[in-house]
Amino acid sequence: MIELALGSVVSLWLLFGLMTGITLGVIVLLAVLFSRDLKRGVTTMVSETLAPGLGSKTDVFLSNLEKELKRRGLIPRVPLDKGADLIYRDFFNEVKISVAQDGTGLRFGYRISAATSAVVLGVVLLIPFVVGSAVLFALAILRRDNLKLTLDEAGRVADVLTRGDNLKPELHD
Repeated sequence: MIELALGSVVSLWLLFGLMTGITLGVIVLLAVLFSRDLKRGVTTMVSETLAPGLGSKTDVFLSNLEKELKRRGLIPRVPLDKGADLIYRDFFNEVKISVAQDGTGLRFGYRISAATSAVVLGVVLLIPFVVGSAVLFALAILRRDNLKLTLDEAGRVADVLTRGDNLKPELHD
């Protein structure tokens, strides 16, 4: 009875690890495949805000925004391409910031994407986890089956030896 409880708990635990690894791999793969900004990484957030009455002050707003970001430790750069007004990059993220006049208002928006290097590192680190989980699961199952076979055989031999001892006549000197 203990064999059933312990064996199934270990098997379920290892199966959970394997399924978790495979699930994480599928999620990352789908996120990369269906990303709208695949050249720059996986887009994780898009946000826009409308500031009413500031439509004619885009340059002043952009300058103040740049100062505030620098004050907070984020040093934006002016991008080479005109897809954004400012850009910020670190190892994990890339942020494209845009400011545009929208009627009498000012539209401030940004797109945060996971950097390609971070996505590649995540996938590279995920592969050994999935493969390691599969190998560990297979080794645990093989070891458990071998252990079960050994215990069953030892029990049968002990049974035969025990029965055989009862059949032997006692030898007295």
